[in-house]
Amino acid sequence: MTSIKQRSRTSPRHPLATVSVVSIEAWERFSFYGMQAILAYYLYYSAGEGGLGIDKAHATALIGAYGALVYLCTFAGGWISDHLLGPEKTLLGGATILCLGHLILSLIHPVLGLALGLSLIALGSGLLKTAAITILGAVYSSDSDSDREVGFQFFYFGIQVAAVLGPLLTGWLALTWGFHLGFLAAALLMFIGMGIYLLLRPLMLTRLNNAARTKVMYPAQPYSLRTALPVIAGALALLAVLVGLASRGSINPHHLAVLLLAATASVAVVLFVTILRSAQVSESERTQVWRFVPIFIASVCFWAMMNQTYGVLAVYSDIRLNRSLLGFIVPAAWTQSLNPLFVIVFSAPVTYIFARLGNRGPSSANKLSIGVMITALSFLVFIPYAGGTANSTPLIAVVFAIWIAAMGELFCGPIGMAATAAHAPNAFRTQFSALFFLTLAIGTALAGTISRFYDPSSAEAEIRYFLGCAVTGLVVGALTLVATRSQPKSHSASK
Repeated sequence: MTSIKQRSRTSPRHPLATVSVVSIEAWERFSFYGMQAILAYYLYYSAGEGGLGIDKAHATALIGAYGALVYLCTFAGGWISDHLLGPEKTLLGGATILCLGHLILSLIHPVLGLALGLSLIALGSGLLKTAAITILGAVYSSDSDSDREVGFQFFYFGIQVAAVLGPLLTGWLALTWGFHLGFLAAALLMFIGMGIYLLLRPLMLTRLNNAARTKVMYPAQPYSLRTALPVIAGALALLAVLVGLASRGSINPHHLAVLLLAATASVAVVLFVTILRSAQVSESERTQVWRFVPIFIASVCFWAMMNQTYGVLAVYSDIRLNRSLLGFIVPAAWTQSLNPLFVIVFSAPVTYIFARLGNRGPSSANKLSIGVMITALSFLVFIPYAGGTANSTPLIAVVFAIWIAAMGELFCGPIGMAATAAHAPNAFRTQFSALFFLTLAIGTALAGTISRFYDPSSAEAEIRYFLGCAVTGLVVGALTLVATRSQPKSHSASK
């Protein structure tokens, strides 16, 4: 049998597929975060400022609904990958739909372009993201758990770099030249990402071993087109109805956020029940699925807090924050680059500490709960400035709050992603990966739903909002920490 030492001399620790997947995901996130950084302002700025003039509360609710749709579509991506196309073709299809969605958003009439463009971006992101994480998990051999974890760290690092640069570029373009040029830049970024992936694709596939190539190229549980067609037709019809109603203004954004919250929660419950009752899931795999439940809950709470960044915090940065720095007015969208910047700077030290602690440190599930509690503390920073006048909050206060949240993300983001892969039953690889993104969907929908209670004109309302978010996060973090305390560390995704 070939030894590990011999294997390391004859094959790279990280296959070319890792480079390809990390690259296209980073470019997708570059365009996604760049577009999302200016979306809230585009929604509620007046027509004279180049926006649509939507009420601020409706704008933040719509941001939450859109974000939920993005991650709800990861379930569609998992289903298509597992039953129809396989992960790699699903990734390509998602990238193509994304390019089209970004172009429509930037070039077509505001209302119709907004509804159709965001819907296609959500669908494309859902397909691409789920397929990317599945491919990344499949291209490593079964005896390379540590290499796989490093691969996921590369994956997450690429996302953070893109999340820093995207808002910087589109925020400046939107402020200088208008929102539609910012959206067009996001479209061009996605085209670049797809072009790089297509150049690397032939060599990437030829370098995979037969087992990995089969996992990447073919569906795990193939369905016939006759079986799949009614499901696809129904889903597309539902999406078309939502686009039509949204483009006509027939759906209240708050109602849409609640609807998508109910939909994403229902999908998660159905998926859990399906997996737990499946005859293809062994008893040991079923135990792992049950152990994933508190991880799922902690992740939902974390993303409900973090995704305030694109709604409530975007509004706060625009109207309350003093953005004057050495005579330069910092674009409000740039504050959205702070969190990923902190994640990049502090990820290596935190990862080093986790590695040094080894089995003496908390399990992956415990880290998630701790991260939820850390993130909850960031909301307390805003309370002393509640009810202030325009531009009254010092920039350093928001920087400090975002730094606290970033520290929480280091305990939740990459660890939650890797823990999902570690708990996945073999027969539901891609669909279980979608569960991680469903935590983002539910969390984002929650962020949009509760944003209607944020009222920057009232000090009491602001205090209630920020204090409520903090207390809820602390309670959920504490409860899930107790629930996961007895989980064995051997199943930890980060060792």
